[in-house]
Amino acid sequence: MFPEAIKPLKFAEIDQEDWESYRVRLALPPDRAILQFYRQVVFDHFSHFNDELPDFFIEHHQFEMRQMTVEEVNKNVRYFGNEELGDFWGEQYDLFEKKNQDYAVFQHMRKHLTPPFPPILLDPSALKPKERWDYGRPFHLIEGTHRVSYLIRMAQREIIPWTSSHEFVYVQPTA
Repeated sequence: MFPEAIKPLKFAEIDQEDWESYRVRLALPPDRAILQFYRQVVFDHFSHFNDELPDFFIEHHQFEMRQMTVEEVNKNVRYFGNEELGDFWGEQYDLFEKKNQDYAVFQHMRKHLTPPFPPILLDPSALKPKERWDYGRPFHLIEGTHRVSYLIRMAQREIIPWTSSHEFVYVQPTA
């Protein structure tokens, strides 16, 4: 569980602390994997993450940037209930394409064929399963359902090859 000390000031309020002030206040290290984790998970989803992963402790995990192919992601990344992501948001990708939707993630992926920032994956082996559902295994997707689903849909439609490699933040228990 995230400690209150790392919660953004005025979290979820209209005047929430901005990212740069937060980063300086916490004296976050310049490591890209850690910064992405804090930015996408702690800063944006503090309460949700604590509710969903109450036995996760940052100090018991290490963070690294990792490359994975879409094929590897499709085979190994799961969500709550160990559910396959498949093209969870694939229909949305198709619809957004038809409408040329002004959604930044979609527009970036359509143009650059990769996510604008790396999805966050967790090795949940050190976490206890929740009563209602288990975590995805071998990798649980913490953040990035749109980005990962869009990658899978793009591969299904042969916009990108299944062998295309993309960047992810990988979070794993320390030894």
